[in-house]
Amino acid sequence: MDTKGTAVYRKHLSADEIKLIYRLFLEKNGIRSIERITGHHRDTISHLIKDTVKNQKTEEYLVKQIGLTASECEKLWGLLEKKRETSRKKP
Repeated sequence: MDTKGTAVYRKHLSADEIKLIYRLFLEKNGIRSIERITGHHRDTISHLIKDTVKNQKTEEYLVKQIGLTASECEKLWGLLEKKRETSRKKP
C-alpha cells in the first residue's frame, strides 16, 4: 500500500477529504471548525492531525498523492510542532 508508514494508513478518508482537512488546518481552523465544514467527527480529524509525523514517506505522499505543495508541508510541520509543544506544556 502506498499509505503504509503515513498518517493516513488505515484511515477511511478519500484523498480529497484528507486534502481539505490539511488545508483547513493550515488556515488555522480548529478541530471543531473542521468538523463542521467536513462533516467528519472531531476524533477522526484529531487522530489524523495527531498521527501526522514528519518523515520522507509522509511528505512524499502529501505532495504526490494529496496535492499539497512543499511550502504547505513545511508550514504543516511547523504548526504540528507548535501544537505538540503547547500540549506538552499543559499540566
